[in-house]
Amino acid sequence: MSTINGFSGKNGYGNPAIENRSAAKPGSSAEASAAESSIEDSAVNLSSGATTMQKLTQSLASTPSFDQAKVDRIKALIADRQYTVDPAKIAAKFMSIEPQTRTNSVHP
Repeated sequence: MSTINGFSGKNGYGNPAIENRSAAKPGSSAEASAAESSIEDSAVNLSSGATTMQKLTQSLASTPSFDQAKVDRIKALIADRQYTVDPAKIAAKFMSIEPQTRTNSVHP
């Protein structure tokens, strides 16, 4: 069995048919082209749609998911027993959503 760079054995180590990239001498054209290839491979080009999506994602991440001032205002109204709930308005909203739910759900 042959030895390559001090390694021999299974999985290609010791197989002279396996290309040994580290055998190139420093400063050789093989090493230079490998370095250039590595630099070219590290560049990433985003499409305009991907760039827009990335900016939108960053913008949404920096925006709070709810209005804290509105939450605080409603909490204060509830604590003062001034917040009123209109059951008819809530029922009407549920009824407006109901037809959409029936068409989107699967019923056997």
